[in-house]
Amino acid sequence: MTSHLTDELAQAYVDRALPDAERARCAEHLAACQDCGLVVESYRALAAALDGLDAPAPPAGFTAGVMARIDLTQRERAFDRRLALGILGVATCLALALFALAGSAGWAPVLSGATEAFARAARAAAVTADVAAPLLRALRLQIALGCAALALPLLLALSRLVPRTAAAPA
Repeated sequence: MTSHLTDELAQAYVDRALPDAERARCAEHLAACQDCGLVVESYRALAAALDGLDAPAPPAGFTAGVMARIDLTQRERAFDRRLALGILGVATCLALALFALAGSAGWAPVLSGATEAFARAARAAAVTADVAAPLLRALRLQIALGCAALALPLLLALSRLVPRTAAAPA
């Protein structure tokens, strides 16, 4: 190992959380580096001091309070799901009733128009695919588009993890 141990590596060495090969490299480095040896000894002293401390007991009723909050959250979510399914069921029944009341003369033209619009869209998609496929193969755009389709949501999610800084007043 040519560089000094990082804090994380020194802590993992003290906690015996390193794989054998990494632990051997650290031990070899510690034998030659007094500075890293001091860091490891400080972490050992800290671990020994913390081992002697008693863990504080949780307040009375802590577990019961947490379990009650979990139960309340689950009941609220179950109610929301039942409400959403009820609204969906009522909307479906209402739509079916309106179709039945309108009769075939009322909804047949709408259904026919929707079918024709879907057929036109399918034909347009097929023609577009026939024209665009050779172009995409030639330019290898599908690779770039696939990478963008995967990277953009990932970058958006990661950007939400970046802490926001307040703008300085002018």
